[in-house]
Amino acid sequence: MAIIPTMQQVNLNEIDLNLLVALDVLLDECHVTRSANRLNLSQPAMSRTLTRLRVAFDDPLLVRVVGGYERTTRADALQEPLRQALDQVRLTFERPEFDPATSTETFRISTLDYTEVVISPAFMERITRYAPEVQIEIARRSIYSIEEVLDGHADISLGVMPKSLPKHCVVQPLFEDRYVCLMHKSHPLVNAQLTLKDYLDYPHSIIHTGNRPGSHIDDVLESLGHSRKIAKKSPFFAASLFSLGRTNLLQTVPKRLATPVLHAMDLVIRDLPFEVAPLVISQMWHARNTDNPSHTWLRGQLHGAAQSVALTD
Repeated sequence: MAIIPTMQQVNLNEIDLNLLVALDVLLDECHVTRSANRLNLSQPAMSRTLTRLRVAFDDPLLVRVVGGYERTTRADALQEPLRQALDQVRLTFERPEFDPATSTETFRISTLDYTEVVISPAFMERITRYAPEVQIEIARRSIYSIEEVLDGHADISLGVMPKSLPKHCVVQPLFEDRYVCLMHKSHPLVNAQLTLKDYLDYPHSIIHTGNRPGSHIDDVLESLGHSRKIAKKSPFFAASLFSLGRTNLLQTVPKRLATPVLHAMDLVIRDLPFEVAPLVISQMWHARNTDNPSHTWLRGQLHGAAQSVALTD
């Protein structure tokens, strides 16, 4: 039976990896003095380095011939894999580059349809202009959820963030919005000022994207000692507005969502008859991506798009 020789495993802890840089130069120059000059070492120091390399590889590596040195058979076999290994080490320490004009990267953004309606036009205008081969995937986000980013299924989460976040989450506020009440132009209240009594008397269509029984608006009303009549729940901000046509339903939504569709859907805006804190729309990402060039670029495009949205106040 033939015995297949096994390669002895080398313990890297016992090797000064700086010697490999010197070996690369020595094998290239085949000359101790020229190698010393390239590495800014003295000739005696270079000779000592060659001695250490001979011990480490158990091979002369360079042998004297007329007019200089010549590589041994072992040294010839080492030269190309050594150069490739050093190139890989250099790449490990180099910051990766990102060129949006040529990138084919896919970015995943977790968000509600509200944020997509409000930011997407300006954001995708930037993407198609500066990064025509980049792909954007939108993942549906449950309200206040950050799990999509934490488990790596999304690069960025857009929307209202929870009040408390893990330390490895990074948040950047983008813009603010405020809640308003919408009704169809045929609604009985269309020509009247909206009072709290009217708001509570009429049925509501609400957004429901999580496990909570109500919404932030219901929390505010509860703190005031009130509750509203809920006739319909939907996880979709934009699509749910179609329910208001020719009904007596009211719907409370962020104003930036309502403004673009008012005329197309024959809707009317009314201010809420009670105080509600503004929404802060932010982008959130995992700290591990903070210095990633492509991720930094993506966040910059979202921030730029959001700033153009903020200017429409």
